[in-house]
Amino acid sequence: MTDTPDTKPLVDPLGFMEKLSSSVYIYRPASSTATTSPTSTTPRKAPKLVIITAWMGARPAHVAKYIVPYRDGLVFGEPESERPAIALLFCHEKTTSSYSKAAVVGETVLPFIQDVLGDSLEATDDEASPDALTVRSAAPQMLVHTLSNGGCLILGHIYNAIDPEHRKCLPPHVTMFDSCPGHFRFAGAATAFSMGLAKAPLAKRLVLLPAIYLLVFSMLVRIRGERALAWLANLGRSLMRSLFGVQPSPKPPGPSRALNPWTPHNVNTVFGGNRREVRRTYLYSNDDKIIEARDVEEHANEAKGLGFTVFRMAEFPKSNHVAHARADGPRYWATIKDTWLGTSETV
Repeated sequence: MTDTPDTKPLVDPLGFMEKLSSSVYIYRPASSTATTSPTSTTPRKAPKLVIITAWMGARPAHVAKYIVPYRDGLVFGEPESERPAIALLFCHEKTTSSYSKAAVVGETVLPFIQDVLGDSLEATDDEASPDALTVRSAAPQMLVHTLSNGGCLILGHIYNAIDPEHRKCLPPHVTMFDSCPGHFRFAGAATAFSMGLAKAPLAKRLVLLPAIYLLVFSMLVRIRGERALAWLANLGRSLMRSLFGVQPSPKPPGPSRALNPWTPHNVNTVFGGNRREVRRTYLYSNDDKIIEARDVEEHANEAKGLGFTVFRMAEFPKSNHVAHARADGPRYWATIKDTWLGTSETV
């Protein structure tokens, strides 16, 4: 069929990536000569692998704007032979309401992570916590770029896919938290789920909005129920220890599953799936109507108290949810580069 001026061919913004499932896309650069050991102390100009976990309901055209700068060497200025492989993971509504479906997303991408990094994901005894010297001195091999609570949910499922018992974990890496994490609040979650309905016909909105509110309410009940059960379990363990001298077997703190976007990223024990994280930065805004700035700052303060290295708190004034790269692109990407390299320039 010959295209006419009124019939333009559709262009897939993710056409350069290999689609493993509706939620997982991967990209391997044409050539790569990177052979750095996963435990090397020599810093890389660019990551060997970039993992991007997208916000809930993200569209390919919007997510591609975060991928292309990494693909084309625009973030770190590395030569073509040293550009990173990329894994993109979407957060669909079905993965926020089903543990089993969300777990499949993490399991699907895991072989790619291991193949690119050449890492068994086995932590050494010295890497049992973020306080270990080897963690702090290790050069990161990968960059995790997570967007909104949806991205945090999927990232938590990657931790669980690596090892449900959390004996294994991600290799040395840097994490960028964009517009996240935030406490699961009804108003913010309902806004996030209904963002795509703003221009929908009234009839469609009348049908879908009640369903969205019901889904968000059920998720809220589920999360709070798990928190209550985790609190009771920890209380029981403390009583057993103090009253009867019984030392319970160690368990990861908080909910063991990743429905809660907050908990998995601040676990600093042997159970932490990101305990080899080298440093992290939060990119957020006081004008974000979905994830409140106070939540992001609370999470960062909690992380500091647990021994994680918070490299920078980058607040973008007058910027909307997951729109900081559009609000101030030069500062946004420079912050990511500085965090990766560990440089301290003020941007």
